[in-house]
Amino acid sequence: MKTVLITGASRGIGAETAKEFAKNGWTVLINYNKSQSQAQELQRQLTNLGCDVHLMQADLSNPCQVEQMFEKINKLFHRLDVLVNNAGQSLYSQLQDVTVWQFDQLMAVNARAPFLCSQKAVDLFLKQGSGAIVNVSSIWGLQGASCESVYSMSKFALIGLTLSLHEEIGDFVNVNCVCPSIVATDMCAHLTDEELTAFLDEHCGRILKAEEVAKSIYEVATTDQSGRIIEIK
Repeated sequence: MKTVLITGASRGIGAETAKEFAKNGWTVLINYNKSQSQAQELQRQLTNLGCDVHLMQADLSNPCQVEQMFEKINKLFHRLDVLVNNAGQSLYSQLQDVTVWQFDQLMAVNARAPFLCSQKAVDLFLKQGSGAIVNVSSIWGLQGASCESVYSMSKFALIGLTLSLHEEIGDFVNVNCVCPSIVATDMCAHLTDEELTAFLDEHCGRILKAEEVAKSIYEVATTDQSGRIIEIK
């Protein structure tokens, strides 16, 4: 049975991605940080459906905990077939109001953690001779947005990571990136109705459901292609 690790998988896009892999027969490793009850409930629901689901608690802003999580994966499962770098934080603030702590914390989760997780995953992929990474960026990784400077920077970084890893290890690891438009999750709760309307008018898009993004992530993870930057809208 193939194994997938999904970071930030206790809710939102991550939780729906866990469901998508689970229903397709994968062993699913759900990473979470503080949302233990939500992660446990998701595990319970999927286990009741006969799925093989395991919880992996780790604060991805802490490099030591990232390393410990992968040591556990290697010890218990001896392999990993797909890494989905989904975990992320948002920050809606004018440039001059962003503190150094806020900047460092967001970049630690949104940019450094995917880099570190990819490092550890590739160690396993090298032993197996195969593997896949899907980085979950955003439309703000393709263009800037007012009051989203730090978040946008972090999502641009994921695209750079994707393209660079494709050039470096694309012969045996498929590395791709998805860039969803606005998704109906807690992360966009700060947007007013007027801001949502203005965005949709400008981009001729729509508000996506997390399940739609999850299906795209699964399709990208199981493709033979690499180096793709896919906008979902």
